[in-house]
Amino acid sequence: MLLEINHLEKVYRTRFSKEVTHALQDVDFKVDKGEFIAIMGESGSGKTTLLNILATLDKPSGGSVILDGKDITNIKEKDLASFRLRNLGFVFQDFNLLDTLNVRDNIFLPLVLDRKNYKEMESRLPQIAQKLRIDSLLEKRPFELSGGQKQRVAIARSLITYPQILLADEPTAALDYRNSEDLLNLFEEINLDGQTILMVTHSANAASHANRVLFIKDGRIFHQLYRGNKSNNEFSKEISLSMSALLGGE
Repeated sequence: MLLEINHLEKVYRTRFSKEVTHALQDVDFKVDKGEFIAIMGESGSGKTTLLNILATLDKPSGGSVILDGKDITNIKEKDLASFRLRNLGFVFQDFNLLDTLNVRDNIFLPLVLDRKNYKEMESRLPQIAQKLRIDSLLEKRPFELSGGQKQRVAIARSLITYPQILLADEPTAALDYRNSEDLLNLFEEINLDGQTILMVTHSANAASHANRVLFIKDGRIFHQLYRGNKSNNEFSKEISLSMSALLGGE
């Protein structure tokens, strides 16, 4: 078992009143190494809060998050940045690339922060760049790239650290349909290579590329679907029906 979430709770209290908001309530699920999981829910359902806790960007009010045998909710503040660099990859909807650096140096950035030597950085790049079809873009700046190219660079940057888990927050939100499909097919390929992926999305089409979909509502995970042998199209229809029935439409 790679990741185990046990009785996760997140409570927000306002400073000047006694009002309490339960963002997450008794969330329980497990992730095996090599799984590709989509997390779906309406706005305010708790899916982003959950992702932030898994990313160690927020602390839960209760429960545990066990990654490879270690409870990551107990990591000291001073050790968090190093932990993220060595264990987690991040893909955001707005790419988060630096225009002052070329593509190569954007991809190398997490390794620079982790003080890896240049020889090791160079040795990791060719295979990832080829896989993501960005080998001809390495000397360009992000402002010269299309949205789809930027997102492929962002994925390369997340994979260069060989993360245990790739966390993706609405990765197709800023892309058109063709680039979205291209990106999601890449996620499937990366997953087939053994990369564990957790993706938050509100798109049934995006979620249909995952092996398993978790539905979250009012801070609780209360339903899941497995893809099995279904095609993307069949699974997408099943997900849409579940979203309509369980969450009142999306």
